[in-house]
Amino acid sequence: MTDPKPTAGAAPAATSERPPTPGGGGGSDGGETGPSRRGFILRQVGFAVAGTLAALLAVGALAGIWLLNYVERNVNQTAAGTDRETLPGEPMNVLVLGSDSRARLSEKEQATKGGPEDVEGQRSDTIILAHFDPERNKAVLVHFPRDLRVEIPGHGEGKINEAFHLGGPKLMVRTVKRFTGLNIHHYVEVDFVGFEGLVDALGGVRMCVDRPMFDELAELRIPRAGCYRFDGDMSLAFVRARHVEGDLIPDFSRIARQQQFIRALLNKLLSVNSLVRLPSLIRLATDNVTTDDQLSGAEILFLGAKLRELAQQDPTGARTVDLRVVPSVPQDIDGISYVVAEQPEASKLFRALELGKRLRGLGTVQALTSVSPGVIEVWVLDTGNPEAAALAESRLRGAGFIVRGIRKSPSGLRRSAILFRPEGEAWARTVSGFFPDLPQRDARARVLAGADVAVVIGADWGGLSA
Repeated sequence: MTDPKPTAGAAPAATSERPPTPGGGGGSDGGETGPSRRGFILRQVGFAVAGTLAALLAVGALAGIWLLNYVERNVNQTAAGTDRETLPGEPMNVLVLGSDSRARLSEKEQATKGGPEDVEGQRSDTIILAHFDPERNKAVLVHFPRDLRVEIPGHGEGKINEAFHLGGPKLMVRTVKRFTGLNIHHYVEVDFVGFEGLVDALGGVRMCVDRPMFDELAELRIPRAGCYRFDGDMSLAFVRARHVEGDLIPDFSRIARQQQFIRALLNKLLSVNSLVRLPSLIRLATDNVTTDDQLSGAEILFLGAKLRELAQQDPTGARTVDLRVVPSVPQDIDGISYVVAEQPEASKLFRALELGKRLRGLGTVQALTSVSPGVIEVWVLDTGNPEAAALAESRLRGAGFIVRGIRKSPSGLRRSAILFRPEGEAWARTVSGFFPDLPQRDARARVLAGADVAVVIGADWGGLSA
């Protein structure tokens, strides 16, 4: 089945021959004996392989040097007031902003998204603290609601995204540092054009949704539930949408969709085909992002290499890339709608990051908002129909779930169902959106094998309707 596209805006086989034996067959006519000749051939093959490997290593080294020089020459940098460099083995905190700047949009794009003259200043649509812990070999991405009420140094209380408008990267870094109590070692900013370009360079991202979605302001138009191939323009609309029917708290629902998209993007980015293109993606990122003036080209390449390493160790991302959100609730203060941090949960989250402790359930669920697929771990249990199980796994992966894989269903489970751990109904409901015909029931931890939910695919499963 070919994924439909939603709208956004208007060598031949090699042969091998055995070399003839000198003298017609390994006799003692003055030629080399069979074993001696074989040893000579093996040595020659060994020299050839070693020479080829040496040449490949040399080419790889030269390519690495070229890429490093390219990054050093072309990366866009700004003074962001970040903290000192980390020492080897220490955690690194990177503040990642998705800017709503229209400055680099084409005239056609500005006609629909607005130009610089239509948007006073610039704000950060997306705010993420990326925490890299080399000791635990783990990355944690913490989303900040853009309406989060914080202390903005020199300006009093306000919404966190206003800090970028009031004082640019430096004030944004100071604001996040004050709120979290963590050092901010680096700063990365991606605007509309950069985001769209990176997605298009990956060949788009396969996304599955459980309902139609429309948001005219974000130019999001998804006509029905199902799977689509999102290009850069469509991806931008999906992660920016704040006025989708059914969303009770727009800021929270958008974060849930952003987490879903990030997980689907990771599923694509961590694939073998995409990893091969990592150098070209790093070059593109260099041209389309802005970093702090302390982030060196070597560190950019290190982060790219670290991503490859995480992918090789855990392709599902279940244990190496964790998605969280600042624990918070909506609240009106003096007639203004804010999001206010829940304490002590928010402080516990950042202290756990600082000390390298387990995060447990901190920041996984948002008030009055469906649990994002991006934080739900799922097994597919196959009762004997591997093709159907593979189809279900593909749907889950495209929907942005953490898919642990397919395994054989226990003998007592033969009928299709969605299984969840006790008190995990909210996680099961999110999965049910993509398998609406399957019944839900709780299950023992042994059956779930460490996941939040398991989808049993039996002979009675009718397949996917869209």
